[in-house]
Amino acid sequence: MANDQFGKKVQTQSDKEIFFISDYTDLDIKRVVISDAIILDYSNREGCASFIRQVRSSFVESIYLVPIFILSISEEIDAYIASLTDGTIHSLQEETFMGVYQGIDQRIKQLQTTDNNDQEIKIQNKIIRFHYTRQRRMKAIISSSSHIGYEFPLLSLHFKNANTEEKFGILDKMVGKELFRLRYEDIVHLCNNCYSGFLNYREVCPKCQSSDLYTENLIHHFVCAHVAPESDYITNDQMICPKCNRLLRHIGVDYDKPSLIYTCNSCGHHFQDSVMQALCMNCQTIHNVDSLLSRKIYNYELTALGEEAAIGGLVPSQKTESEMPGFIGFSTFNIFLKYEIERIKNSGKTSSAGSLSLRSPAALNASMGIKYTLVINEIAEFLKNATLATDILTFINNNTFLIISPDNDKFRLESLLNNIRHSIQKLIDSNVDDANIVVKIKAENIDSSKNHNDLINSLLTNIGAP
Repeated sequence: MANDQFGKKVQTQSDKEIFFISDYTDLDIKRVVISDAIILDYSNREGCASFIRQVRSSFVESIYLVPIFILSISEEIDAYIASLTDGTIHSLQEETFMGVYQGIDQRIKQLQTTDNNDQEIKIQNKIIRFHYTRQRRMKAIISSSSHIGYEFPLLSLHFKNANTEEKFGILDKMVGKELFRLRYEDIVHLCNNCYSGFLNYREVCPKCQSSDLYTENLIHHFVCAHVAPESDYITNDQMICPKCNRLLRHIGVDYDKPSLIYTCNSCGHHFQDSVMQALCMNCQTIHNVDSLLSRKIYNYELTALGEEAAIGGLVPSQKTESEMPGFIGFSTFNIFLKYEIERIKNSGKTSSAGSLSLRSPAALNASMGIKYTLVINEIAEFLKNATLATDILTFINNNTFLIISPDNDKFRLESLLNNIRHSIQKLIDSNVDDANIVVKIKAENIDSSKNHNDLINSLLTNIGAP
């Protein structure tokens, strides 16, 4: 039976439901939903780590998004566990955690309700929403227990350690959707059979492939030009040339050591250039080093588009886009934008791009249901009819329209969007009771100063007030 006690309530001036937990025996994970935040005692490291993993493994947002702080006086916090928390505190005083808590809580309240059963989309939503509410990058953590040596803790909670391809597959898809921008961290080399990074690099004999080798210096005798392994010169603790029988006394005067020579203990073969191999310690596959898979490790930072997606929530398919005549998918829009930037560079003409976004309370979309979709469709139809036939339109994240307006500058597009905004705002206010939906716009010139990613991020960031 689960423990009825859920820690000790921490007294705060705001009287928030913040609990301090030191006993991890039979805790009911579902009771996390009653908490505004949780503080965990790190003196029981295993219990603390296990409970954090349970919380962050959930797909229930009111559970996995809950702010978690670790109380630790002097112990060093495991990096894997620390990345799943919101900070380490040294006392239960309110000022040690309340500022961080309030920032997270404010962003959690912006999130709109989503409902889908697609496992991969649920994981993607979880990743972007967790990092949006924390306003931090998803960082690669060095881990000796990881299959590749690096770990992304929140993502890894949903995969077995060896499922490297699936984990990177999800990250690559999110980058492809331009939800993340990449920040280089490192490069790893992996077994091309099982994708493990636990490799033993070793020099082997080019004749029999044995790694049982020993090395010694090659000796070059200046007088007679004889070159042989150092062991050939040793006679009664002196160095005597086996060719001319002269005594070698001083390096640099009588002789030098131009390189090393290998001798294979298995087959007796002498050679100067060994072969480097890598033995996978996971599946025992032997590789030539140049056949290993290389994989760059990045830290992942949400783009403005990613933040928009975090707020609105991802859906399994872009149905809204395909059901809107006159609108194109976002990936196609990106291609058009890249071409337009190149066209402007070559022609010297002026074009512009803009955004029109609906800002609403987090719970509004869910409460309006199909009515919100109908409103969006009406706005889309109005926008299509109010813009030029040459304008290119797309709709993203269930609340934002983007437009490319060839051969129109920022001010003309901004004036057009402003007129459209006023009309749409009237349309919303007259059709949706107490909706509190605010329409915001922004326009930018298309020029060589920004690439397509920077331009879109600019359009989605700090959208101007109406």
